[in-house]
Amino acid sequence: MKFEHINKLCSIKHAFSASDETHDIFIKAMVENYKFQLERQPYIRFLADKYGIEVDNIHTLEDVYKIPFLFVETMKYNSFCSVPKDEVHTVLTSSGTKGQKTQSFFDKGSMDRLQTLAFNTFDSIGYRSSVPVHYFIMSYDINTAKNIGTSWSDNQMMNLAPAKSKHWVIEWDEKSQKFHFDVNKWANKFIELSSDAPVRLLGFPAFMYQMVEEIKNINGKIKVREESFILAGGGWKNHLGKSMGINEFANYMEENIGLKKGNIGDTYGMAEHGVPYCSCEKGHYHIPVYGHLIVRDPLSMKIKDIGEEGLLQLVTPYNIAQSNLSVLSTDLVVIGENCSCGIKGKYIKSIRRGGNKKHKGCAIAAQEILKNS
Repeated sequence: MKFEHINKLCSIKHAFSASDETHDIFIKAMVENYKFQLERQPYIRFLADKYGIEVDNIHTLEDVYKIPFLFVETMKYNSFCSVPKDEVHTVLTSSGTKGQKTQSFFDKGSMDRLQTLAFNTFDSIGYRSSVPVHYFIMSYDINTAKNIGTSWSDNQMMNLAPAKSKHWVIEWDEKSQKFHFDVNKWANKFIELSSDAPVRLLGFPAFMYQMVEEIKNINGKIKVREESFILAGGGWKNHLGKSMGINEFANYMEENIGLKKGNIGDTYGMAEHGVPYCSCEKGHYHIPVYGHLIVRDPLSMKIKDIGEEGLLQLVTPYNIAQSNLSVLSTDLVVIGENCSCGIKGKYIKSIRRGGNKKHKGCAIAAQEILKNS
């Protein structure tokens, strides 16, 4: 089956070029995906019938927003896989070591689209470079953690600059059958390689913070090469588990390893959705054309206005292998528009975790490794 509009949407090179034309492509792509899901998922059909949604009546973004969502917690217990097993190309999980896992299914076409839209998003926001770098990946070693979503994402980010070397710092220990982080080993390796070429740090900020603390103990403050870069993703906590803001983190890195604030980027996303939302120099997470975000009142479920906080709903049509084209999260966000960084369109102005229990995803599981390091 061909997905003309889905493919067209995901091949848009300039990720932040929102227009009436891209909105039209997005709407048609959502209709393509929704028709596919309605044919294969009885629960999706049940929701459509319950709320009186006719796919042939979806013509505007407002119509798209009426497509019944799946609650993110539901996807931790139900796969909603919409393709035969022999067509499943990749399965990624959301959890690091413990906790209920979300499984994300992709056929080859959907995986290709995800890789394309992710690369275009990172490129469009300015994360790409032609300068060879030493990578320090603050995530689970992909040689062991082949299907963990954060490791897969970090592995994709290494396409953004040529690699002189690659170092996965959360290593698997065969004896204990656990992941571990040898902070002294990696602090010394970082000191050694940072004088040879620019460095790129990817992954969980808490591990970056602890490694720099160890670098200070060993060598005092250092200065990395000019083209060095951080692409963070995961929980914003220091090694003691205390929350840090991106600006506080940036100040810390600039002061202690000389890495410029403007070279620190962050990404927000979730396994149940897949589209990356990248931060600009103002610390705002910009929304690419491949996804739309809706903010809903937690009680009435009515759509909130720009600048008002509410539950985040994430919408994207790229993955036909799973019925996750519209997902309601437990995160509370505020959406802004036309950031002063110069990127036009909408962005996530603030994010905070909602819900009455802690969802044990990759970042939380990784935090437990830090406590034991």
